[in-house]
Amino acid sequence: MTTLFYLFAFVVILSLVVIVHEGGHFFVARLCGVQVEVFSIGFGKKIWSRKDKKGTDWRICAIPLGGYVQMLGDEDAASTQKTKKKLTPEEEKRTFFAQPVYKRAAIIFAGPFMNYVLAILIFTVLFSTIGWFHIPAKVGSVLENSVAQEAGIQKGDVILAVNDKPIKEFNDLRRAIVLNNYGQTIDLKIDRNGEILHLSATPKLVGEDKIPQLGVAADVNIEMENERYNPIKAFGMAITTVYETNVDTLVYLGQVVSGKRSADELRGPIGIAEASGDAAKAGWLSFILFLAQVSIGIGFVNLLPVPVLDGGHLVFLAYEAVARRPLSQKIQDALLKVGMGLLLFLLCFTLFKDVPRLIGRVLGL
Repeated sequence: MTTLFYLFAFVVILSLVVIVHEGGHFFVARLCGVQVEVFSIGFGKKIWSRKDKKGTDWRICAIPLGGYVQMLGDEDAASTQKTKKKLTPEEEKRTFFAQPVYKRAAIIFAGPFMNYVLAILIFTVLFSTIGWFHIPAKVGSVLENSVAQEAGIQKGDVILAVNDKPIKEFNDLRRAIVLNNYGQTIDLKIDRNGEILHLSATPKLVGEDKIPQLGVAADVNIEMENERYNPIKAFGMAITTVYETNVDTLVYLGQVVSGKRSADELRGPIGIAEASGDAAKAGWLSFILFLAQVSIGIGFVNLLPVPVLDGGHLVFLAYEAVARRPLSQKIQDALLKVGMGLLLFLLCFTLFKDVPRLIGRVLGL
């Protein structure tokens, strides 16, 4: 039953994110006068379908691990090649490839853009109704023989800034140390009983993951602060949250590629399914927040300049706009194969990371 619960949570999360993503492609395609032939949730055999008045076949398929929108004149659902079938002049006008570059770019960009919109809407509603919960950056304890102890940080200190960047909550301190100033000496502005102090410290790289550690922990006895915001302020905070999430992801990937960080935090489909079930078990708020995070992740990944993904198609269109001609189909096909190979490699790599961790969790190791 636990396995089924986790699978159900994963399917719900994935389906919602896919519907939003493909819905972006769908609505902008129609606005641009492109005929959408298929809007599918899932792959494989159809288990339900209905064709609307404009000729779109809405369908649900047996394998609920994604979805797609296929437009008139496409050879495949990814709109990578024009069909070889003969179309009438009127049908030709309503194909994806007959549209000017800016319309095709808008159709492609609309998918990941809607993923960001979903996340922003979720955060806006939560910030304006439930509020923003955060733990003040007050030091609850200092580890023995840690960098913090050597630097002179004491229990009860309130960290106001790192390298002159304000610290509003304890999580800001983590981001400043792990992401923004990885392995570097940091200047800390501290409030100690009303006295402002400036201390310096160089966090140590700890464990196999090489995570920079200052050696302080939050005050477990302090109450979390909660602030509610009016819709306009909440909307601005939601945009900031989505932006910071993308920046953090870029920084982390850069650290992994450069060899500074371990790739153990990367998650593939199995890892996301595991996290989906955990979020659902934690309650509806945790589930909604995780939905927003997955939506951001899908939007981010799809904008990467990798052939096969939306970002790769946008690069092709950028070339076409500058060169006044499309990239040759032969080169596009070769790049698409490279992109597909890269995605398969990443899938295998994340499986290699996810499966042992999941087995260890099941066996209690």
